[in-house]
Amino acid sequence: MASPSASSTTLSIHSDSDDDILIVDWSIDGANGSKDEKENEHDKDDDVKIPHEYLVQPADENSLSPTMRAARDPDSRILKAVLRNGLELLKQLWLSSPINRDRGWEELHTVMLKCRSEFGANALRSQGRSVIGITTPLMEAIRAQLFDNVKILLEAGANPNGVPWHMIDKYAALFLRFRPSIKPLFYGGDDVARRTTLLKCMDLPQISSLTSQEVEDREWDAMAPFWCEEGFTEADFWVNGDTMPSLVQAAKGNSIDIFQALLDAGADCSFWTRPQFYVPEPASESSLSISSPLHAAISSSNPRMLQHILDLGFDPNTMPLANPTRCVTPLMSTIVHCREFNKNAFCTLSSRPNINFDIRTPVYDVHILHFAVARLDIEVLIHVASIIPLKNAGTTALGHTLLHIACMPTGAFQVQRHAGIIHRSIHETRDLRPFNDDNVPGPNYGPRGFMSCLRDFDAQMQVVKYLWENGIQDINQQDIHGNTPLHYLASWGIINQELLDWWIEDAPVSLAWQESYNNNQVTPQQMAGEGKQVLRESEEYRRSEGMLEQPHFNRGYSEARARRKKEAWEKLLVGVFESETVS
Repeated sequence: MASPSASSTTLSIHSDSDDDILIVDWSIDGANGSKDEKENEHDKDDDVKIPHEYLVQPADENSLSPTMRAARDPDSRILKAVLRNGLELLKQLWLSSPINRDRGWEELHTVMLKCRSEFGANALRSQGRSVIGITTPLMEAIRAQLFDNVKILLEAGANPNGVPWHMIDKYAALFLRFRPSIKPLFYGGDDVARRTTLLKCMDLPQISSLTSQEVEDREWDAMAPFWCEEGFTEADFWVNGDTMPSLVQAAKGNSIDIFQALLDAGADCSFWTRPQFYVPEPASESSLSISSPLHAAISSSNPRMLQHILDLGFDPNTMPLANPTRCVTPLMSTIVHCREFNKNAFCTLSSRPNINFDIRTPVYDVHILHFAVARLDIEVLIHVASIIPLKNAGTTALGHTLLHIACMPTGAFQVQRHAGIIHRSIHETRDLRPFNDDNVPGPNYGPRGFMSCLRDFDAQMQVVKYLWENGIQDINQQDIHGNTPLHYLASWGIINQELLDWWIEDAPVSLAWQESYNNNQVTPQQMAGEGKQVLRESEEYRRSEGMLEQPHFNRGYSEARARRKKEAWEKLLVGVFESETVS
């Protein structure tokens, strides 16, 4: 059926099969030029077969828009056709139904307004907890590594940052330090407040020293990684959230042409190209990202992309400060964000003339050597220490030395928390995983922890001996909880007896084992004794085919503290909302 407005296409609808195809014939003369002109404009005058799926109305946030689907199609002519004629063809398809024709032009106008953005270069999916998460046609083309489609979208006016600023800002709010947890943030629903509003309620800047309240939060039945807080927002909390904006997503791929095209089109990289000490206000897209192109290239083991980004002048020391408690430098990322140590990336970064080996993370004040020790991989530690002297590590904001971290359990499942004095004394592990430890809520040490301890003993022995023999012998150093390295060694579900026997042959170590008291007035020897008693009781129950009566420690204090903070935040936000309304 003819369209009421001028069109340069003809429409053929085949309904005799399930695979309906709309055929766009670019060779038909129309209002925008002659046939010869169109041949030059569209490269070829061949018929382009557009699958029916590109013209159906979008269902919901769990489905891609027509331009998003077309952006993933290697045949770039389909994307061109959908961008230029998709809405018009949808109108013709809609009018081809007698039922729709009888509804009148007013309803057609409503349908077209609703679908206009779905056929545009900046179509958006914004429900972060949906199946497809945060995405746009440009982001889909980048993920599919289709350079031609990226160019087509940029020429059609796509935002070169891939997603609008307000989505990146909304996501960054989830990573604010001191932020409230007032309601569940599932399915991309609205947050309790805008990022700027939350910041107005805070009397300390995001990049500031660890507070006494944050330390207290760790001591109320908590078990957190030594380098960040317990219960952190995970980087991929929203689907595709950790790859915003476009340059981060592009750096994960292999196409340097795509990365360069985005830069040429004006994608923001200002935060990543010069040293930064805080997120500026107003914040740019790059400053709100919880990652960076360098981090993305490293985590995806993409040496060619990493070298290209560095050659463009990106700062090798950049940290995504929008995630203040879990951000690391690219050099640290080679240890923290990679399944295996990315030695090639480490060497590439180390060779940069402006690399700073002694940068520490904000808030928790962690040095790269602390991360190297946390992996319990002697080869990694030796390689890093061959470039950076061990003495440079010092202590973290929580008072942890390299020996503390080497002696820490891997995670909560390795800590013998059925022993009350261990449960009250130990609050840190050397966990580097990108997600929260699901063993934190209560004691559940069992066979999994038993086998895990045994697997780590040899590696722990090698790392501790290496540190000790290379001058790291601060055995009496106490952390913020009063724990020495030996307290952490004694907290394991099963103690590394071989390491302990070797170590306490040294007189100062033997004395520290017996006489070093932590803040709970407990020595490592006392912790080890209670831990062994729990193990004996457990074995006796198993032999008698009974059940181990496992004590459940009360987390009521943590819940009460969380409730008080929630109430305080609700009052603060009410006050800010009222002042904003008045102004």
